[in-house]
Amino acid sequence: MNLKKTALTTAMSAVIGFTATSASADIYNLSFTGAFTLLDPGSGVVINGDAPAGPYYGRRTPINGTMSFDTATFTGSADFVPFSFFGSGTATASDISFAAIGDGAGGPGPLVLANMGFTWNNTNGIPVSLVLDGSGFFGALGGGLTTGDTVSGVGSLAATDDKLFNFGKFSYTLPFGPSPMVTTTFNTTTIPGSGLGDTVSGTLPLSDDGIGGSPMVAGPFPGFNANFDVTSITVDSIVPEVPVPAAVWLFGSGLLGLVGVARRRKKA
Repeated sequence: MNLKKTALTTAMSAVIGFTATSASADIYNLSFTGAFTLLDPGSGVVINGDAPAGPYYGRRTPINGTMSFDTATFTGSADFVPFSFFGSGTATASDISFAAIGDGAGGPGPLVLANMGFTWNNTNGIPVSLVLDGSGFFGALGGGLTTGDTVSGVGSLAATDDKLFNFGKFSYTLPFGPSPMVTTTFNTTTIPGSGLGDTVSGTLPLSDDGIGGSPMVAGPFPGFNANFDVTSITVDSIVPEVPVPAAVWLFGSGLLGLVGVARRRKKA
């Protein structure tokens, strides 16, 4: 790697407390499975009557899709298969991006900041942000992953893992168990002027309200919390890193700058 690339990789590694084992950076193309859970502002579960029969009883909606992750910039993108939601057509997402942010306050940690534009019921680009715990994935990546490997059953518990769901006269927790990348109770900071059509709904610094997901700021579910939990990740291919455009280096520098701002605000 050239000196600039080495410096950025080292800096990002220090931020999340993870160092790549390979001599050169790679892009990992991955497929995943998991579940979507929507919580109302009071932390109640919104039941998806369109969810297929199975272990989730409509309290969670199975999801699957693909993602890529760049070990040079510790950033990535994702896409998931549209799913039917709440009797009003399919839910889809666009411009899903994510980046490792350490502990969100300038120290090492497994947190991942993700943003997307969510489309449902003829409402396009609802801004959704998430703060995920990627410890299971980063741990497996640090240990070395090859094509065909699957990461599951390791990592942290989702924020809704132990949440009680009532089903008739019975109650269930419907746990996932440890999973490679799960939604936390952290909230992002809303960007002034965010609204429909924005693909970025939040950034640093973080706060914590104890409810899984970060409240949506616009659309048909203001104040509701979208939880996307990834329970299984499979490596589809590994592509050696190509020279990184200048714009990406600027993005990486900007991300580190945001972490620095968060650190200074925390000390204030």
